[in-house]
Amino acid sequence: MPLPLHRTLLATYIAMAITPATAMAETGQTCIVTDAESHANCLSMIGAVRELTQGSSTDPACVASSGDDLATTEAVIDWIKTHPERTDSDLAVLIREALIAIDPCAQGALIPTLPTPDPLDVE
Repeated sequence: MPLPLHRTLLATYIAMAITPATAMAETGQTCIVTDAESHANCLSMIGAVRELTQGSSTDPACVASSGDDLATTEAVIDWIKTHPERTDSDLAVLIREALIAIDPCAQGALIPTLPTPDPLDVE
């Protein structure tokens, strides 16, 4: 007999609470190792970070070209592989840095713009 939904959710919450954060974090190693699960996690993370950049640019050249998803994904993985000293870093951070380096249209979405200070606002 299956558990009721609230018990299933509670069991999931408890399991997540007792799992160390480091066990749940993805690193650059995720995109370097060759097992299928890690590869799928790598592709999913790249897709998630790339989703943040979609439609955020007002540059007509960026709006007109959606870019080749496969080519960009492969370029991100290649960028991570060329930085082996960073493979213990957080995967999302590495993907962000790779996208900034290889996709000029992603820069506007991934590098926050600082607000212009108000000259009348004096402390």
